[in-house]
Parts: sequence; C-alpha cells; structure tokens
Amino acid sequence: MKKTLLFCSLFAIAAFNFMSCDDEDENNGSTTNNGGGTTTSNLSAEFVGASDCLKNAMDGIDNEDATRTSILEAKSSISYKFDSANGELELILQDASLNCAAIPKMDIRFSGDTIIFNPYNANTGDMARCFCIFNLTSKVKGAESKVYYIRPEKLTDVEDVQVLELSQKNEGVVYFSGVIYGN
Repeated sequence: MKKTLLFCSLFAIAAFNFMSCDDEDENNGSTTNNGGGTTTSNLSAEFVGASDCLKNAMDGIDNEDATRTSILEAKSSISYKFDSANGELELILQDASLNCAAIPKMDIRFSGDTIIFNPYNANTGDMARCFCIFNLTSKVKGAESKVYYIRPEKLTDVEDVQVLELSQKNEGVVYFSGVIYGN
C-alpha cells in the first residue's frame, strides 16, 4: 500500500512539473526589453540590398608588416535615417567585411527596444581567398520616435551596444569598436 501511495505521489508531482513547463503560453512571440519584462514588438525588418565590393579589406596592408594597423584600426558603423511619418528606419551597415565571393545579406531581429543585426554570406558555394568591404542596407518598419539600442549579433570583447535617439535626431551615425565581420 505504501509503495502504491508513493508511486502515485511521485507520478502526480512529475505530471504537475511537466504541465508547468509548457512553452505554449501567452508570452510566446513576445520579446524581452532591456528592463527584463516582456513587450510585444510591432517592428519588422527587410533587407534592401548590398553595395558591390568597395575595396579589398586588406588593401594598403603589407603582408610582411607585422603591425597591420589599417585593418585593426578600422571601425564599422551604422548610419541611420528615420522617417517619423511612415515609421521607417533605414539602417546602412558601413564597412562590413565579407568574403570576396560573398552574396552579402543582413538579418535583423529585435529584443524589446534592441535592434540586433547580423551580416552574413548567403553564398554556400566556393569561397575566394580575399575579403571585401561592403555596405548593407536594411529597413525597419514600425519604428517610433523614441530610444532604440543597436548591436551586432556577434559581440566582440566589448559590449558593443549603441544608442539611436530617434526622439532627438532623425539621422546620424553610430560607430562600433571594430570591423563587423559576416559569417
């Protein structure tokens, strides 16, 4: 009798724990804001296009030069233009480094008021033995005149989060700690 009661108790506890771990709740599809709460985001993004290869990422660097300062001192940036009437935010990632044979693309996702961008190579074929600098353009729809945070998907050693104060400025440029490299 004690074994049956113990077995039923353990089964009831296990069933309760299993039911409480259900992922299909009302917060599914929401995003987390910087304060840790949840907000439903009306933001969406689309990739507009990429420039041609602007230059070889290693131009001006002597292969025998151990300092390689020009690529190490380079910085990627995002220029932005906000159209408050339409709620559209144009983002141009400048100086992203990708393989010369790349088909450049950029994904954007949102976490509350944070815009997270990820440049990548859509070419799954053979790669070249060089790297090019590209500018990648995307549009965010549903933006409001407020503060947004923006950061690359792959963070470097530094927490590289920049601020877009759309309530203060409709356009500008923010700089990141180094060159943004795509996949």
